[in-house]
Amino acid sequence: MTKHKEERNMNLPHTIGVTGAAGFIGANLVERLLDEGCTVIGVDDMSMGTLRNLAGLLDHPSFRLEQFDCRDAERMRAAMGECDAIAHMAALKIPRYGGALKTLHVNVDGSHVALELGRETGAHVILASTSDVYGQATPPFAEDDPIVLGPATTRRWSYAASKYYDEHLALRMAEEEGLKVTILRFFNAYGARNHPSWWGGPLSVFFEDLLDGREMELHGDGRQTRSFTYVSDTVDGVVRALARPETAGEVINIGNDQPIAIADLAQKVQEAVGIEGPLRARIVSLESIGGNYQDVRHRVPDLSKARRLLGFEPQVSLEEGLQKTLAWHRALRADAVEVA
Repeated sequence: MTKHKEERNMNLPHTIGVTGAAGFIGANLVERLLDEGCTVIGVDDMSMGTLRNLAGLLDHPSFRLEQFDCRDAERMRAAMGECDAIAHMAALKIPRYGGALKTLHVNVDGSHVALELGRETGAHVILASTSDVYGQATPPFAEDDPIVLGPATTRRWSYAASKYYDEHLALRMAEEEGLKVTILRFFNAYGARNHPSWWGGPLSVFFEDLLDGREMELHGDGRQTRSFTYVSDTVDGVVRALARPETAGEVINIGNDQPIAIADLAQKVQEAVGIEGPLRARIVSLESIGGNYQDVRHRVPDLSKARRLLGFEPQVSLEEGLQKTLAWHRALRADAVEVA
């Protein structure tokens, strides 16, 4: 029995709103909250989410999904106006191949609506932020460390800038208007229900490429390091924050603090799939991505604050997480064959 299971039945709010409920982290969070006995109101515009992520949950008597853009303040008020807490998970990610303007609008405007609703109703808001806000800082990243974002001439920083603005907005609303908000900076979540493309991060495309018989693509030189967090651990961090309203006003890292180089990760993925021999990968230059693309060399969190305030400790090893993720990719493919 895992630590997550042992500490179930925490003192959670009764009714919780989740934006991005049909997305990767959102759907996993919905499942966990229902398992905890909460009533959940989900909102998703289905631009990146999918009903498949909520299979087995849509008919749950304590769950309701409404399909609209969370930037619609009137509909958000109608859907989540009675919620005791709101977990704002909806966002667009790094605009690797374009779409930076939409990323800025969705992330800033959507967060503003969720935060304003929390201010109006007194609901505790959990704002999902990202490790990308640290930019080119020196790891391990602590919550009060300096932020070192790249230039505005590089569109990849649009995502980090939008989430950093969201953080400032949230904390200033807390100081000046009484908003109850906890900000969680996620570090490279992966696992079941993730999008099977670059939208889902390197692990998603590595598995999809190998299962399709293609070479994996390593952007840059492959020696960048990241700390990958299995999604159940990410969700556990959200649930712990929801159960601790006294964390309002805090910024907290949620992740795994065991870094790995991307090339070594690709090797582990290949081994998990069962492919022997040399690494099936090719280098893709950052220049070929366009948009003056820049990468972060090293990214690893300082989890001291999460441990102290939330009792958070990642439970799923990379090896276990890769097996769970591989099983999900294979199941996704099997379902596609059955539908065809």
